[in-house]
Amino acid sequence: MTASVSWASSPLRQLATLAALIEHVNASSRLDGAILLGSFAQGTPDAASDLDLIVCVPDSRFAEAWQQRTALQVTGAMVWWDQHLIPDRVGAHKWITNDLVLVECLLAAPDSGVRLASPYRVVAGDPGLAERFTARPPIQRAELGLDVHLVERAYDQLKEVIRSHRKQLLQAPNK
Repeated sequence: MTASVSWASSPLRQLATLAALIEHVNASSRLDGAILLGSFAQGTPDAASDLDLIVCVPDSRFAEAWQQRTALQVTGAMVWWDQHLIPDRVGAHKWITNDLVLVECLLAAPDSGVRLASPYRVVAGDPGLAERFTARPPIQRAELGLDVHLVERAYDQLKEVIRSHRKQLLQAPNK
């Protein structure tokens, strides 16, 4: 069972990628489900928001799912990169789609030690999937202590510039 996505009438360009990912995860025998995180889970996405998900793999089947990780790029990818966070247990597969959506998928099994912070929303698989993960307070990217990939750093800077410029335009639309 899948939680319904409430932005069905939204013009956000990320929704096509999110819908295709949900469909892919639901159809896959290698994946248990997906949990949406970040601004989309909170209900506050904007045109510059990225898609953050935990793609849940069955316990003890991480290696098999990791081998097939590029299949998650359901709407195409201009570039992709990986971060092996806990070898043979947890990894992040990230890509930028052809329409400039940054997708960050953390592949993990509930027995991997990954902890889940609010806000989150189960969007594929068993609605109780999130209960299989340990709860934790929200974490900021800077707290992770990871090297941020060059492409991801540039995308983050682009988001900041877009949001700052948009705010200025909204404050003074006729200037």
